[in-house]
Amino acid sequence: MKKVLLLGVPNVGKSTIFSRLIINKVSLRTYPGTAVEVRRGDLRVNGEDVEIIDIPGVCNLYFNEDNERVARNILIDEAPDLVVQVCDAKNLKRSLVLTALLAEFNIPMILALNMVDEAAQKGIKVKRHKLEQMLGTPVIETIAAEGVGIPSLISALHTAVTPTFASRLPAHLAATVTHLAELSADTPRTVWEKRALALFAIAGDHATSTWALQKSGLENNPVACQALLDAQQSFHRHLGLLVSRSESLWAEALYAESVYATHVTSTPLLNRIGDLTLTPVTGTLTLLALIFALYLIVGKFAAGIVVDLLSDDFFGGIVAPWLKIVVAGIPYGFVRDMIIGEYGFYTMAVVPVFGLLLPILTVFFFTFGCIEDSGYIPRLSILLDRLFRKVGLNGKAVLPMVLGFSCVTMATISTRVLDNKRERFIAIFLLSLGIPCSAKLSVILAIMAQISFTAFLFVFGIVFSLTIATGIILNKMMPCEASNFIMEVPPIRIPSIKNVLVKTSYRSVLFLKEAVPLFVISAFGLFIAQRVGLLTIIETLFAPLISGFLGLPPQFAESLIMGFIRGEAGVAILKKMADAGTMNHAQLVVAMIVTILFIPCVTNFMLIIKEQGSQRAMAIITAVTTTAIITGGAVNYFIRWAHLTF
Repeated sequence: MKKVLLLGVPNVGKSTIFSRLIINKVSLRTYPGTAVEVRRGDLRVNGEDVEIIDIPGVCNLYFNEDNERVARNILIDEAPDLVVQVCDAKNLKRSLVLTALLAEFNIPMILALNMVDEAAQKGIKVKRHKLEQMLGTPVIETIAAEGVGIPSLISALHTAVTPTFASRLPAHLAATVTHLAELSADTPRTVWEKRALALFAIAGDHATSTWALQKSGLENNPVACQALLDAQQSFHRHLGLLVSRSESLWAEALYAESVYATHVTSTPLLNRIGDLTLTPVTGTLTLLALIFALYLIVGKFAAGIVVDLLSDDFFGGIVAPWLKIVVAGIPYGFVRDMIIGEYGFYTMAVVPVFGLLLPILTVFFFTFGCIEDSGYIPRLSILLDRLFRKVGLNGKAVLPMVLGFSCVTMATISTRVLDNKRERFIAIFLLSLGIPCSAKLSVILAIMAQISFTAFLFVFGIVFSLTIATGIILNKMMPCEASNFIMEVPPIRIPSIKNVLVKTSYRSVLFLKEAVPLFVISAFGLFIAQRVGLLTIIETLFAPLISGFLGLPPQFAESLIMGFIRGEAGVAILKKMADAGTMNHAQLVVAMIVTILFIPCVTNFMLIIKEQGSQRAMAIITAVTTTAIITGGAVNYFIRWAHLTF
């Protein structure tokens, strides 16, 4: 099967092009030894099956960061037949540096000029034929969000050719690359692979260079080692700097010859909206409006209309009566209770997953996907940069924090993009304390919608204030100069419904794969614990803390225990208690605050140990748990003192 690798710098629309190309099932796997997700899908072109491989954006293949390392491994280990480099037409110079690097490999490639419509709006025009002539490879203009140019790109997959330009490296360096490639002639690799490994050995950092020599079988070759040493002694700078400089100069020459500007007579409406989201006043108002919209869409519509329809009318009014009739024929009471009893599989697994969590999460994923696809998140990073610096972070940390509202575990992994251990520790601490995952947040919004918007503001006001205060304290305790923050801001776009639906379906299916087995196991565990009286013992043991200090029913202990196993399992029990009228509005507010602030699920806990070490992980968990209980108790006594009813 022919293999095609999609490459590009971040934020060029590569994933959108992947979604447009794919016709069959998409496979998503985490690359072994990393947290980098690799997507694969099949495409049929002229009767031939083609595998499309999509990886996260990379800026430079010479460094040993996760994304770059995965890109190198796929290039060398899987030897794709060609590379499709996706470029942002309005920021072409940045992409052309990567183009120059790939061209030095002599790998067959196609250049996809994406977002040509947005470039035109900014008065940027690209001479496609001139660029094609200079590169010697096909150059295709696309508007991926609308599907424009995708048929031409598919047709070009059979016409990709090796770049024809001569190497721009200094003569001695170019000779060394050729020599190293010839020394690895005995290895079963293509000509471009050998040349790529030679360049990695010369220009990469220490880890990359060592990896390249091992892959080419030259790590113990004295001739190769001497050739590298001679090249290093011939220049007064690191060879990687020389290679990068040569590629940058050639990229600038390409840009100068192929790109020109035209006069922009007016600013499109979307650009004006994008500018408004960056200013402090209108940007803050936009953020508040989005939060309110999320409350209405997820809390009112998904939880109030969709869940009532599924949970009450379908599962409660149709499925449950029918199931009771069927189960009634089972002669064993133990089995009947295990299926449809208070802690049975139907009550604790089927209804919570399919009648509560799945519809709420699907709506949340769709709404969140629209926000992601619009290009708003990078603007939020710019807007919140000043606030984040007060807690020892910068705007770069907004991305892990926003990802935390989807999955705190993945957000914890994504803190690796931060610049130092101190920033990663603070970010992980704040994620564990005040950022609920999508499953937990969705059900919390549903419960809040049953109370009032005032209760919603009160709960998240407390959580937000406490998270910021904790960050400020950590920043004071761990003083350090804040790192620099530079981010490219893409234009505001109208979300692609197809992209959003693909993301929503993938995330929803992934949730079902993870949640259903765990809910079944948890339901069985709770059923056994209830039958042997263990739940009663736990509730009695924690009654002084939960009923006395927090002012909540003893059954809230079940929610906390299940929440540690799986976050949505805990809030599902809490939703069940809220629907049954077990707690009044004031108690629900306290319960929401404790639930949000309480320790993350066991999966995230184990990841924190891996990222921060056991001592720091235990310090985070202890501090977060203590903060949750103390805050919950303080809010309980304040509500009683102020006679708040919500």
